[in-house]
Amino acid sequence: MTLARHDQEATEAAVAHLLTESLLMIRYLAAPDGDLAVLGNRRQEQVHGLADLSHNLPAWLDPARRERIHEGITFMWRTASPVKRKWVRQCWDAISYDYRWLLGD
Repeated sequence: MTLARHDQEATEAAVAHLLTESLLMIRYLAAPDGDLAVLGNRRQEQVHGLADLSHNLPAWLDPARRERIHEGITFMWRTASPVKRKWVRQCWDAISYDYRWLLGD
C-alpha cells in the first residue's frame, strides 16, 4: 500500500501525535523520581531513543514538505530499532492510524 492511497491528513495527524507523545514521554522521564542514581542511565537512554526517533519529524510537517511526509515516516521506520517501532505502533494504534503501508517494506 502506498501513501498515494493513504489519507494525507491522517498521516500528518499521526506524525503530530508521535511528536506530542515523544515530548510528553521525555518530560515524564526527565522528572525527578525515586533514586536517580539507579534510574538515571535507563531514563537517559529512553530520552535519547525518543529524541532520536522524532527529531526529524517536525520538518515533515512544514507546509512546503507535507506532500512528501511519507518519505520522512518511511526513513524513520526503516532506521528504527524493533523497540522504537513497537512504541510507534502503540502510539498509532491509540489513534487508529493505519500504518500498514509501512509494514510491506
